[in-house]
Amino acid sequence: MMFTINDCTVNAMHGQGADERALRAVWDEVPPLRRGPRARFEIVDVAAAAVALADRGGLSAVALAALAHELGLTTTALYRYVDSKETLVQLMVDAAVGPAPRVVADDWRDGVLAWVQGLWGRYRAHPWLATAPVSGMPLYPQRLGWMEVLLRELDRGQVDDPMRVALLLDGLTRSFALLARQDGEGEPPPAWVLEAVTRRYPRLAQEISRDWTDIADELAPAVRTVLAGAV
Repeated sequence: MMFTINDCTVNAMHGQGADERALRAVWDEVPPLRRGPRARFEIVDVAAAAVALADRGGLSAVALAALAHELGLTTTALYRYVDSKETLVQLMVDAAVGPAPRVVADDWRDGVLAWVQGLWGRYRAHPWLATAPVSGMPLYPQRLGWMEVLLRELDRGQVDDPMRVALLLDGLTRSFALLARQDGEGEPPPAWVLEAVTRRYPRLAQEISRDWTDIADELAPAVRTVLAGAV
C-alpha cells in the first residue's frame, strides 16, 4: 500500500476502482453541475444502501441490480452514481469505516491501542468489511483520516518509521477481524485436518491448541508486541 502522492499514485486510481465522479463526490470536490434533472440521491446515500445490503447478506449480496432495486432505480440509472461494482465496494468500505476516531490518551501507546480497538469495532459492526478487496493506495477520505490519526499517535511516541508501523497495525487489525469472522461464522475445520497439522507441523500445532475462543482478547497483546519493537 503506497501513500506517496505522485503520477504513479494517480495512475493507480484505476486499480482502486476510483470513478472520478464518485471520488470527487466523497471528497466534496464536485465539479459544476451539468444541465439536466437533479439526481435523486447523494453518493453517500448510495453507499449507505449498499452497506445495508452487505450487512444483511454479506458482500456477495451487493450486486448493482440489487442495489438499484433497493434504491428504486433501474440498473442503468445507477450508473449515474457509480461506474462499476469495484467502485461501489470502495465507497462501501469508506462508508463502513466511517469518520476517524478522536483519540484522547495520556500515553501514546494507549492512544494507538484505542485506535486499533476503534477499527476493530468497525470490523465487528460490519463483518464483511475485512473481506472487501483492497489494493493500492486508499483514495477515499475516511480511510485516509484513520491513517492520519494513527500516524499522529505514533509521532507522539517518536517511532522510528511511523508509516511502516501504521501499515503493520492496520493489517494486524484486519487479520484478527478475519480470524474472528471465521471463528464466529465459519465451520470448524474437520478433525482430520487438525490431526494432519499436528503430525506435519508440530510447532504450529502448539499455537493452534491454545484457547482462541475470544480473538478480541488476543488483539491487545499483539498490538503491544508490535509497539515494543517500534521504538
